Amino acid sequence: MKKITFLLFISIFSMNVFAQDPVGVTFDITNKADFQLNGETELTFKPGQTVTFNIEYTLGTTNGNPNTLFFLFARIENAVSATMNAGAEGAGALFFGAGTESGGVWTTSATYTMEGDAGATLPLTSADPTVGYRMNIYMAYYKEGLTDGPNQVYGGFGGADQPDVFIRSQGEIDVLSIENFNKTKLSAFYSANRDAVVVKDHIEGDFSIYNLMGQAVLEGKTSNEINVESLKTGLYILATEGGTLKFVR
Repeated sequence: MKKITFLLFISIFSMNVFAQDPVGVTFDITNKADFQLNGETELTFKPGQTVTFNIEYTLGTTNGNPNTLFFLFARIENAVSATMNAGAEGAGALFFGAGTESGGVWTTSATYTMEGDAGATLPLTSADPTVGYRMNIYMAYYKEGLTDGPNQVYGGFGGADQPDVFIRSQGEIDVLSIENFNKTKLSAFYSANRDAVVVKDHIEGDFSIYNLMGQAVLEGKTSNEINVESLKTGLYILATEGGTLKFVR
């Protein structure tokens, strides 16, 4: 008799779990690849750049009841401390429109300006290693049909995206955007004895050497030995038609 009672309890419990039938929400930045360089998962922006985010989302259900939208929100934050570098309400925070629905999927878009509070310029990530950013973009919604507890959800599982962000200069973006930058490595090396970059292959065309700010600090015709004695000590990127090289002088 005890065994039968136990099985009956399990059956009733299972029925209650499946009867709730929760369907999770989904949230996706569909044009994220537009802001990624050379396969990076991070997003790259320039200070003060205005960008458009395209969002697709579904609202799901709770206890068989369709969830309803509260709002869509975006801001840029300090990725290390989670305190806001920018995006306080009234100074850069962005509220998306509700969007339009088709086949159960909602779509919306909005523009966002990459700047700090009161329009302050965001420091370049490459200029200060202690600076790191992320975009906090999320959907707030109401779980309908709950009988206890608050029904507002801010982001939550499936309802948010927080990609890391680089703020880079145009020069740095130009360097990183060179086709096959990570694949075509130049057959070359820096020689401290010669204070020059020695290029093993014969390469025609011009070269440019960039610092980590993306600024071109030395340019000329490519040769088998590129003198760099005019450069300060540091990390540089040599870009040629035959490939690229990162080197430390």
